[in-house]
Amino acid sequence: MRCPAALLGPGFALALATAAAPACSSVDDAPPLPPLPSGQLPVPKAPENAVGGFAIQVPQITLKPGQEKKPCYIFPLELTGPSRFVTAGVLTTQPGLHHGNITTRLKTGDGIRKCESDGDDSLAGEIASGGSVLFGSSTQVSDTEWQRFPDGMAYRIPEDQEIVARMHYLNASPNSITLAPRYEWFTIAESDLKQRVAPFAWTYLQFHIPPKSQLTVSGDCPLEKPMIVVQTLPHMHALGTRFTLSLLGGPRDGALLLDNDTYGKRGETDIRLYDPGVDLTQGGRGRGARFSCSWNNTFDKTIEYGTGDNEMCILFGYAYPPENTYSAAASEGIDCITIKPGTPAP
Repeated sequence: MRCPAALLGPGFALALATAAAPACSSVDDAPPLPPLPSGQLPVPKAPENAVGGFAIQVPQITLKPGQEKKPCYIFPLELTGPSRFVTAGVLTTQPGLHHGNITTRLKTGDGIRKCESDGDDSLAGEIASGGSVLFGSSTQVSDTEWQRFPDGMAYRIPEDQEIVARMHYLNASPNSITLAPRYEWFTIAESDLKQRVAPFAWTYLQFHIPPKSQLTVSGDCPLEKPMIVVQTLPHMHALGTRFTLSLLGGPRDGALLLDNDTYGKRGETDIRLYDPGVDLTQGGRGRGARFSCSWNNTFDKTIEYGTGDNEMCILFGYAYPPENTYSAAASEGIDCITIKPGTPAP
């Protein structure tokens, strides 16, 4: 039995975005769904079958009390070993790293150098052109943070790539701090690969939190093909109190896959691993998923999307198959507009 296609609200322009037609379906005689797994912390060590990898050392920086900086650096991608399939990564940092977005793109030069732009305005285009998302760190995490997929899962780094490290630093302490984050990634042999994964990002772009008030926003993301999530990372700022990801329609309508209700407790990893992965379409019986963000605005001013005192609502993650791993954008009064995945590396 087929159910009617869900309708999106009015669309808005997205650079390099392709809207996917939303649909939902239900099969009356389909087998029971397996139990919904709870998100687990990634295993905090390199895989035993690692055959190589690569690393970057971000230049040292000192921040005064209350100081905020957003430097951006480009690094050569210098692989060791025979494989380009990345299955794990680790960040080592001192306090003061608000977050970092580490990606790859087509090579533009040689050596370590500063970016031509320190913003994230070109990040979506780089990913849509086939770049990789190497690491997205939790807000204000310190010491180490691991990202590791279930055994046999990995994404492939394309040829002729360089690394772009878009850093966001914020010193919330009363003393000066010095930090120099280091990232390292681990590869597995192609013969050990069981499933390729791909990155996604779901973003709520426009919202307004009135002064001295609380607000929750949500975006409904319709999916017409199976998208099986294996890792999630929510991202908000200091006013964030809760981030959820739930299923839409079908036998598990409203079931929570992610419920981070202690988001204000910073410095701990928010990365969650799902093994086995979770099909957001519920085997074709559901409509997709909903993500939501809640904030408590303690300021005497309206808070919007942005940096500094402003807020964000983003769900990073990895899923498979790569051709069905859609990113999405939502806004006030507008549910998700899905964004066509980039072409996977061969």
